[in-house]
Amino acid sequence: MSTQRFSTGKQFIWRGVTYQVKRLLAKGMISIENVHTAEMQVVRFVELAAALFAGELDFLVPRRSAVSPMKRGPANLSDYPAHLRELAEYRLAVIRPLLASGWGKHTRDDVAARVAEVKAAEQMTYDCPKRSISVASVYRWMHAYSESGGDVRALVGNSRRQGGKDRSRLEAEVEAIVRAVIEDRYYVSEQVTTDDIYLEVLLRIAEENQVRHEREKLAPPSRTTIWRRIATLDEGKKLIAKRGKRAARQALTQYDKMNYPTLPLERTEIDHTRLDLIVVDERDNLPLGRPTFTYCMDTATRYPLGFYIGFDPPSYLTVMACLYHTILTKGNVCEVYGTEHEWIACGIPFTLIVDNGKEFIGADLQDACLSLGIELVQMPVKMPHFKAAVERMFGTLNTGLLHTLPGTTFSTPEQRGEYPSEQEACITLQELDQVFHIFLLDVYAESFHSGLGDIPARRWEAITASGFFPRLPESAQDLKILLGRVTYRKIAPAGIQFLKLRYNSPDLAALRTHLGEQKAKIKYDPADLGRIYVYDAESQVYIPVECLEGEYAQGLSLWKHRVILNLARRENDNVDLLALARAKRKIQDIVQASKSNKRMKSRSRVARWESGSQSTREHLKDTPSGAGETPPLLPEPPCHAPGTAYNLIVDLEDLEREGWSADYDLPNVQR
Repeated sequence: MSTQRFSTGKQFIWRGVTYQVKRLLAKGMISIENVHTAEMQVVRFVELAAALFAGELDFLVPRRSAVSPMKRGPANLSDYPAHLRELAEYRLAVIRPLLASGWGKHTRDDVAARVAEVKAAEQMTYDCPKRSISVASVYRWMHAYSESGGDVRALVGNSRRQGGKDRSRLEAEVEAIVRAVIEDRYYVSEQVTTDDIYLEVLLRIAEENQVRHEREKLAPPSRTTIWRRIATLDEGKKLIAKRGKRAARQALTQYDKMNYPTLPLERTEIDHTRLDLIVVDERDNLPLGRPTFTYCMDTATRYPLGFYIGFDPPSYLTVMACLYHTILTKGNVCEVYGTEHEWIACGIPFTLIVDNGKEFIGADLQDACLSLGIELVQMPVKMPHFKAAVERMFGTLNTGLLHTLPGTTFSTPEQRGEYPSEQEACITLQELDQVFHIFLLDVYAESFHSGLGDIPARRWEAITASGFFPRLPESAQDLKILLGRVTYRKIAPAGIQFLKLRYNSPDLAALRTHLGEQKAKIKYDPADLGRIYVYDAESQVYIPVECLEGEYAQGLSLWKHRVILNLARRENDNVDLLALARAKRKIQDIVQASKSNKRMKSRSRVARWESGSQSTREHLKDTPSGAGETPPLLPEPPCHAPGTAYNLIVDLEDLEREGWSADYDLPNVQR
């Protein structure tokens, strides 16, 4: 999915009428022209952005150039073979220094100098394979990348002609020999070249062929193949083997002063924290526990971009929910939350700074960022100063807000002392959501920031008033699909079987015939299993497919389904829809009986079950939010028959492969 701007000449369809941007005005105003009647009008940028996310506005995307013959669709970079992904990333690295100077600000001499620089670097790097590059090709790459709105897929090339499988082309025996040689000979203190590894591979293959029949002899790989294997090795592991841990850390860590950007969304930071506050249930005011807060901020202006709050532990899902909230317009927060100021930030970041947490290193987030034109940058392990802006914000949030509220736990036991946090707690999750909106928009964004030397809201307004307009997705629906979770399944005549649920649609017939025995790529929202999206590589679009057990699956989160599935498997050899329905009712009865439990750990699990892992904000009801990597246990009911505990440890292979723990002890229940 490419990104778009309301730039001069850009055309879009708004409420069934085609318009063209004629001029960008100050203070966030845009002059547009009706293409058919030539009628001119001036509208606010925020009005057009809100119409886009409401599904009332669509950009007119021009046909791709020859370098990227893609049809319009939300396809990810991961949908291409490995060699094409590598080619696109190489081309982006070549043109990135030229793009840094600004669109159209480079001369032909600048391009020629860049080509000469790349060629010289390749000549000096003995182990690097040579690629074809010229001034004309660099111009084509920049034009395609600019025309696509900064979509890296525009640099893939003609995928229909280049083809290829997303897997190693070496025989399994040869691949095993290559890996063994690299592991044995490369990770040593001495200097080792590609030729050293290549010759050792040839020798071991020759030795293996001596005991093989002529028709079974192994074909040796090329030297370039060996170079690629070495190039993909972890740089940290290389340096540790060659120079030691201390030297590796010095080589990979930058301690110089951070040079912050000057434009909004140029560099954004995202992270989690467990809040120093106990929230209570809105019905009975009993304490639930400490929620998790995921926050994204802009480092150029220090303005808040988006957040997510809930009882879900930090995970890929909370990250994507926060990222979605960051990109979309925030609506009328003054009316909904009672703030004095509107939330003026929206748009797609250019760079997203994350740490090395498990939730940040998955292929799903990396592919989504590449398709959105976001550069995902991971910070070194245990180096929080590389995300200093968001870390300082968490400190401000605690000392400036949470530590002043009843029910705070403070940052340390020493600070807490004998303060009765559980007894004093009185704020619900919904009230905390409102408090955060007021604090972020009316206090933090409107206060003077010493490191910035300005007020965040005034800095954002000043830059946007001078002509800055953020990038936006082509449509809100494509964005939701893009941020979904990825898995692979075969398409049978009866549809797709996924987590004991069946999905089918007439549109799958042609795709099943084309794929044969190959698995189809699907995306799903773990907060709602009522629908999945199946990728059609021919048309490069995702096909929506409904669950045939619609009443059961509609609005059902993956975490809830997992709990139900465990109990159903324990009580039934063959899990069917009725078994799932009976298990769902039984667990709901347990939850109702557990509401009177005053233990926070138990009540927080009940709160998570009842919330269905949904966001507390009204405008995020349909966003991808959901369960954490290791869901907590449901509480035990207050009464149960001795010896009737269902302590299940079920091997759910699908969930394990996708990073979900399958170990789960169901609560004790009465027969």
